[in-house]
Amino acid sequence: MLVLALATAFSASFGLVMRYALARNRNLWAVGALNYGTAALFHLLRHALGGGHAPSQSTWVVGLLGGMAYVTAYLLYFPLMAMRGVSVSTAIVRLSALIPVVVSVVVWGEQPSTQQVLGALLALASLPLLSFSPGIRGERLPGRATALLMALFLANGLCLLAVRGYSQTGVAGEESWFLAILFGMAAVIATGAYALHGERASWGDLLPGMGLGVCNALGNLLLVMALGQLPGFLVFPFQAAVGLALSAVVARLVWGERISRLETAGMAVAVVAVVFMNVR
Repeated sequence: MLVLALATAFSASFGLVMRYALARNRNLWAVGALNYGTAALFHLLRHALGGGHAPSQSTWVVGLLGGMAYVTAYLLYFPLMAMRGVSVSTAIVRLSALIPVVVSVVVWGEQPSTQQVLGALLALASLPLLSFSPGIRGERLPGRATALLMALFLANGLCLLAVRGYSQTGVAGEESWFLAILFGMAAVIATGAYALHGERASWGDLLPGMGLGVCNALGNLLLVMALGQLPGFLVFPFQAAVGLALSAVVARLVWGERISRLETAGMAVAVVAVVFMNVR
């Protein structure tokens, strides 16, 4: 569980660094390209230091498709965040854990115990509570925001599914190859999007871009490792619920954000969920 806890911490850190970039009006197109470039270089260097053979065909396929999903999710994430705020966007990202959870059970035949099923359901149930925002209650989403929201849900679910898919291929020892291909593909597309957008980058974009890249590189490596030790129906709800709760606590301590009663209740439910998910 230590590997999963670390993967969750880096996943939560990604959102917090993103918030830092938004608060300082960084060029998020440039930040995205730097992010994926940094993560790709990290895993290329890791592979070079560790040695090993060329990647298998399945690693190439899953990595390239995963890279497309990752950059698509990023390019949907920040415009939705600008329209609807951090809470709604982050909630959709976390709720997309439903996609790999369902696929893990239905397609790959994972068999959870009764207690673990209850824990996973509690984790998923905690997400709407953790993402509650009093300022948007009862407010109808405009059509464009609704479309972005649905697209982000699907794209981020496919991101998680790509990582789960790699662990399911049975190819061992190609984690850095897989992630280098994934982030390399994302970097190429993100760089092209930045160039087409035309907004010039500045030195201030370097720190958040590289910070996001480190969070991505380590968080996804640890996620792959966690999926090698634990079933997906436990990994994804845990990361979603605990990551969102951790983000809320850090935002409260660092930026003084108010945590509502429902968000507090969501954190309590997430803690109970973690206990149940560890019962075999």
